[in-house]
Amino acid sequence: MNSNQSKPDHPSFWGQLLMVGIPGPRMDAVARELVRDLKVGGVILFARNIESPEQVWQLCRDLQHEALGSAGRPLLISVDQEGGRVQRLKAPFTIIPPARELGLTRTPEEVENLARQVARELALVGINVNLAPVLDVPRSPACPQWDRAYSSDPHRSARYALAAIRGYLAGGVIPVAKHFPGLGDTIVDSHEVLPRALSSDPQREADLLPFREAVAAGVPLIMTAHLSVPAWDDRPATLSSVALQHWLRRRLGFDGVIITDDLEMGGISTSLPAPQGAREALAAGADLLLICNNWQAAWDAADLLAADASLAPRGREAATRLTRLRQTLPTESAPLTAVQEYFGSPR
Repeated sequence: MNSNQSKPDHPSFWGQLLMVGIPGPRMDAVARELVRDLKVGGVILFARNIESPEQVWQLCRDLQHEALGSAGRPLLISVDQEGGRVQRLKAPFTIIPPARELGLTRTPEEVENLARQVARELALVGINVNLAPVLDVPRSPACPQWDRAYSSDPHRSARYALAAIRGYLAGGVIPVAKHFPGLGDTIVDSHEVLPRALSSDPQREADLLPFREAVAAGVPLIMTAHLSVPAWDDRPATLSSVALQHWLRRRLGFDGVIITDDLEMGGISTSLPAPQGAREALAAGADLLLICNNWQAAWDAADLLAADASLAPRGREAATRLTRLRQTLPTESAPLTAVQEYFGSPR
C-alpha cells in the first residue's frame, strides 16, 4: 500500500470509514474503483445486487479479492436481512417472519435458532454483517417501525433482540443493533423526513433499555437513527455528539463501532447532502458512514473529510475501531460447492 494512503490527508484513508452501495450483481467498473481506489471499508447489498446464492457468493468473493489485493484488509459486506418486509435475500434463502410476529408467536430460544440459521446462510455466501436486529420499542401501529420491532414492551423487546444477536454471532455474522436512540416514539418515517421523538421522558428509559442490555451483552455494532430528540439536542441523533458521545459512549458504555443509517435518507438529506452529512456524523462520533446509492457522493465525502485536518483524531479513532471489528471476521470463505449443496437440496 502507498504510504500516503494511511495518512488522513489522503482520500483513501477516509475510504475505510465508508460503507457504500454498488450498482449491480457483478464486479463492474464502479464497484472495482470504490474498492480498489477509494478503498472503502464496506459494501452494502440490495435487491439490485442479488440474483442467486451462487451469484452472491461470486460477487462477495470478487469484492474481497479486490479489497485484499489493494488495501490488504477484508471488507465488511452487509445486507438488511431483518425479516418481514425488510429482507433482501429471498428464497431459496430462509424467509423470516416480521419481528413483531416472532415476538408474539415464538420463544426467544426459537428466535435465536432462526437467527443462527440465517447467519449461517449469509456467511455461506460471503456476507459477514447483518443490519439487524431492530431494537426500537414502538408505542402504537402508527409508528413506522411497528412490524419491524419485536415488542412494544422494552423488556420483551430486549429479550428477543438479545436472542437474535446471540444467534447471528453463533452463526458467524456480525449483528447490528438499530436504531439508536430508538424510533419507537415516532410517527413519521426517517426515510422521508426527520422524525421528532414524542416521548416526554428526557432519559428515554423505555427506548434505551434494549440498547443498554445489548451493550452489556457485547453487541459489536450499533446503527444510529435519523431522529430529533429535543430534550437532548437540536441536531439529528446521527449528527449529534450528545447522542453518540454522551449517551451511547459514556452513559451506555458502548465501545464498539457506531454505523450511521443511510446518509441519503430524507431524515438527513432534506437538510444536508450525503458528503456533508458524513462529515457531521464523523465529527459527532460515528465510525462507519453509510452511503447506499450515490457512489459519487462516497468519493465526494472522502475528499471532504480529507480536506478537514480537524477530523484526523476522530478518523484515526474510527479506523482503530474498524480494524478491531475486522479482526473478528472469518479468514476463509466457503467453497462454491458448499453453497450449491446447501441451496440445491431441500431443507
